[in-house]
Amino acid sequence: KTPSEETRINSVALCPASAPYTTLDRVFNAKLDMYTLATGAAYEAMMYREAIINGLYEFLALRDWYRETSAATGMHPTLLRKWISRQVIHLCPVAPHWCEHVWRTLMGNTTSILNARWPTDLPADADHALLSAGEYMMKLVKSVRDAEASLQRRSKKKGSKEAQAGEFNPSEPKTLDIFVASSFPQWQEDVISVLKECFDAATSTFDDKAIQAALGQRGLLKNKKAMPFAQVTKKRISLLGPAAFDRALTFAEIDVLSALLPYMSNNMGYSRVNIVDLGNADELGSALATVAESAVPGEPGILVAKA
Repeated sequence: KTPSEETRINSVALCPASAPYTTLDRVFNAKLDMYTLATGAAYEAMMYREAIINGLYEFLALRDWYRETSAATGMHPTLLRKWISRQVIHLCPVAPHWCEHVWRTLMGNTTSILNARWPTDLPADADHALLSAGEYMMKLVKSVRDAEASLQRRSKKKGSKEAQAGEFNPSEPKTLDIFVASSFPQWQEDVISVLKECFDAATSTFDDKAIQAALGQRGLLKNKKAMPFAQVTKKRISLLGPAAFDRALTFAEIDVLSALLPYMSNNMGYSRVNIVDLGNADELGSALATVAESAVPGEPGILVAKA
């Protein structure tokens, strides 16, 4: 095939080699670099079990995820070859004979894998913005599948509204509405502000009594969601440090969702997928508004229904 033609090898779709990278491609590439960096660090520390986990098992899972999510558009040949090359270099220290076969016989290299060097095109650090986008994609797909399972259970329960509408079957025509928020609720921003005021950066601790008092003074304790949200936020800051106070996304949520549309339509079987930007949306009906209220940046509201 010429570089501009799409091809298919053993039911695996490949896009034209000349095609520009999509969001899925760039996320896959960022994860390639992340696992290669982790594998190299593990080898240097003689932590061979960690090297195999990152360089083989996680690497295989990454390939499978990329193959599945890009089935509608095709895997990029350049990135696929990069994955194969990285895989044999990762495993050469522990499986040299197999790696030699792949390197020379299958990949067509004329010199031995033993003369190959560790990849020199690695970044100094992984692209955390793209990695966050990748985690968002995986989390969203899981959330949609969980929503399907929940709807199916409710539709079997006698007397429920879903049961009256008929049993939901994930394999039958279905629709998906995804509500994307452009900003966080004001009460959450107010809780974050209180936590910042009561955080000691020197000791990385919170003054719980001061938090309780400040939340009461601002009337936030009337909101039953405020204290649970404060506790979750405190735990996240304890794990990630003060940088966790900044909840701004490092990627464009709408763009990442748009990249997943072909996967949700073709692989997940949705006859209609509707992405609703709540920052520009018209007035919603009561049923949709209830779902939309749960949306915050990075955690969209999801509504699965029979078509």
